[in-house]
Amino acid sequence: MNKVIKYLLSFLFFTQISCQEKKDHKKTETMTKYEWTEGTSAPLGYPMEVYKGGMECEGGEWVGLSFGIVPGSHSWGSINHGMGNGFKSLPSRLDFIWMSYLENQFYQIDTAIDTEMVRKYFSQGFEIKGASGKAQHLNYDVISVGMAPGGVVVVWVAGIGWQKEIGRYQGKKVTIPESEIAKLDSHENRFWRKDYLEMVHTREQIIPKKIQEENKGKPIPFGLWDVYRTRFTWKAVFELPENAKLNPLRDVGVDMINGEKEQFDAAKNPLSDYDFRTIPSSISMSVLDKDNNRYGAACNLDEKSSFDAFNSVFGDNPKSTKAELVIKVNEAFSFFTVKLKGENGKEAFIKTDKLEIFKSKKKN
Repeated sequence: MNKVIKYLLSFLFFTQISCQEKKDHKKTETMTKYEWTEGTSAPLGYPMEVYKGGMECEGGEWVGLSFGIVPGSHSWGSINHGMGNGFKSLPSRLDFIWMSYLENQFYQIDTAIDTEMVRKYFSQGFEIKGASGKAQHLNYDVISVGMAPGGVVVVWVAGIGWQKEIGRYQGKKVTIPESEIAKLDSHENRFWRKDYLEMVHTREQIIPKKIQEENKGKPIPFGLWDVYRTRFTWKAVFELPENAKLNPLRDVGVDMINGEKEQFDAAKNPLSDYDFRTIPSSISMSVLDKDNNRYGAACNLDEKSSFDAFNSVFGDNPKSTKAELVIKVNEAFSFFTVKLKGENGKEAFIKTDKLEIFKSKKKN
């Protein structure tokens, strides 16, 4: 009988140890830390600022997002970096209140985010060509939170040349109690000061003068930043002068209207497969002529023209067809055009903005 009792006690002891090891392993696996910095983003013309709160991370870590105005001076997805670079666990929840200045409205968000998708991107990393032309494997090192009018919140992960959307979330309108405002100091209560609000609305470093004038008297385009997230099946294709080619030592960079960014290996043919992407907003590339002279080229794509082109080719159904984004360089290497060409036979040119193409002093 004593031997049986000893056996059972030993069995229970080792079973407990085994279970504890599994729990510890699971905890360690969940708590893997990565080196990253927090960031925020606001749409062009619509500055935001976090009043209080931030991101809750795995294991109870906390990353604040109240590090100043997020200016509406750049495109949606552009990152205003925080100061918390270091090894941290990954965020699992958003919990903050922010001010949408052009609405004069506070919003609150308290929601879980897709940590597993963040972990997937951070674990996989990405490839990009370095200065030597050799492919380098780098890691995502920024997690950015974008705030747009109407309480829209978008989370991205970003690295050099790459930015991928994690998810879109919805905040709710809130009012800060008078009792809370009364306890704030002169800096903390800036959100309610007339002089501060006037400064936010008029300072060119926060909202460019041109954008202030263009938006004057116009309603806020609520819903636009959800339209930006509409995806179509397309790929980039290049038509170059005879015996010219994309520079294999450089990537082709494409920024998207929803804040995402991709780099395509110019040494690959085809450059990329069809994929479910949002509308492109800019293109950059390097081209070699028949004598190996190198040309750099880049442009922004006019937003209205891009919308019109995609609507013309895809109609009301983003899944109705596939399309090629055809970038054609002229014989003199002084200009290029961008055209969307659908498998359904429909096609439309997209107007370019700030187009440049220049000959480099270096040869490939």
